[in-house]
Amino acid sequence: MIFGVIGGALFGMLLQALQGGRWDFASLRSMQPSWYEVVVDEEVSDEAVRLIGGLQPTGGGPSRT
Repeated sequence: MIFGVIGGALFGMLLQALQGGRWDFASLRSMQPSWYEVVVDEEVSDEAVRLIGGLQPTGGGPSRT
C-alpha cells in the first residue's frame, strides 16, 4: 500500500513538472446560473405565478404560466 501512495505522489509530481507548473483549471470569482427552475404543487401554482410575476426574465430556460 505504501508503494502505491509513493508511486501516486511521484506520478503527480512528474505530471506537474511536464506541464511546466501550470494548473489545469481556471479560477472563477463567482458562478451565476443562467436560469432557474421553480417547482411547486398544483394547488399553489397560481400563487407562485403571482409572486414571481413581477420578476424580470433574463432569458434562458423555458417559462410556464
